[in-house]
Formats: sequence, structure tokens, C-alpha cells
Amino acid sequence: MENELLLPLLWTVVFGVIFGLGFRKLTKKNPTNKKWVRPPTPKSQETSKEE
Repeated sequence: MENELLLPLLWTVVFGVIFGLGFRKLTKKNPTNKKWVRPPTPKSQETSKEE
């Protein structure tokens, strides 16, 4: 490729990445509270799986 075509493509990629990262940061979701938490496994089940 010639230099005349390479530089605009390079700057397009650079500004596209900067724009994309900025857009993702601005539209970030707030963390939600978990409605379900995995119950702890009983000790007897953990030891039987190891055998």
C-alpha cells in the first residue's frame, strides 16, 4: 500500500478505537443487586467429590 492510503486508514482506526472506548465508558451500566446467590455446599458433598 502507498503512504497516501496508509495514513488515513491508520488515523481512522486510532480515532475509532478512542471513540469506541469513550462511548463504552459513557454508556456503562450501573451494577445491580444480585437476586439469587448460590447456596453454600455442605461439607459432606465436597469430600465425596474429591474421592
